[in-house]
This record gives sequence, structure tokens and C-alpha cells, in this order.
Amino acid sequence: MANIVTASASLRICSAQNRSVCTISGVNPSMSAVDAAAFVAAIQTMYNRDADTARIHVVSDIVIGAA
Repeated sequence: MANIVTASASLRICSAQNRSVCTISGVNPSMSAVDAAAFVAAIQTMYNRDADTARIHVVSDIVIGAA
């Protein structure tokens, strides 16, 4: 039997020009869109930036032979 298990996740926030603003590691990979949007809005306010976008990168492990 094989299972896919989420190992880690990070949130990458970019400016409108697609330049990296920051990357936050260890975020909850199942965070809601509302939570992610609130976090991005806080970053925009903190850095006094224009519109930013965010992308969640999730890393999963495939466990093979699990009982």
C-alpha cells in the first residue's frame, strides 16, 4: 500500500513585477484562501507595497509499503 503524506509547505510572496518579497517556511499546507490572503495583506502593509501575489509550495512524501 502507498500513501502520500505532506512533509512541509512554504508560502512565497511576490510583487506585481514577479519579484520575490519573502518566503515563509513551515506554513500549514491546508490553510484556507482567507488565511493566506490575510497573511499577504499583512505583508503588504508591513512593507508598504503594492499588490502582491502568493503561491503555496507543498512537498509531499510517498510512503510505500506502509502497514
